[in-house]
Amino acid sequence: MSDLLIIFISYFTQLLAIMNPFSAIPTFISLTESMSHKERVGIVRKAYLAGLIILIAFTLVGKYILEAFDVSIPGLRVGGGIILLTIALDMLGEMPRTKQVNPGDIAVVPIATPLIIGPGTITTVLLLTSSDPSPFNIGMVFISGIVACTATFAILMVSDKLVAYLKVSTVRAIGRFMAIIIAGVAVEMIAYGVYQYYRQFFMQ
Repeated sequence: MSDLLIIFISYFTQLLAIMNPFSAIPTFISLTESMSHKERVGIVRKAYLAGLIILIAFTLVGKYILEAFDVSIPGLRVGGGIILLTIALDMLGEMPRTKQVNPGDIAVVPIATPLIIGPGTITTVLLLTSSDPSPFNIGMVFISGIVACTATFAILMVSDKLVAYLKVSTVRAIGRFMAIIIAGVAVEMIAYGVYQYYRQFFMQ
């Protein structure tokens, strides 16, 4: 039971860190500042459903996506690590996580994706499932992903209250702390991917 809990906490922490709801709050507030609380709740619910569908899809068929593009695990680790490191640096530099805002339906684009379920989240899910494609591991990623996604959108649901209570500066500080965690995970991914390449080509 303790092993299951450790795996769940590890996966949940990684996914919650890369979704980084605290970093997304300023953008979310900016996009919905002219809306009422009821309208914001509706946007979050729709975005949550869209984000959940995207996350579940990549969790269940991630293995086949990698096979279709002939991507190796070491390659995914190095490439995914670079993506995560770039995202972490963007967060630390307070650069926008979306370059353009669709004035139409903002629930799906850009809130659900790429603001929350972006390249970093998708890469992390693909890496976790492809490293161990057993039903048990995929199930753990599935459960951890759902919980992390639910927690993320629950935070967005009360984002206006959080900003009023914690102040914008505190919210940004929390977002930067999460970015440091992402950077650490990214470096570990790149280092282990390079090590796997080394073993594959020089230690046969």
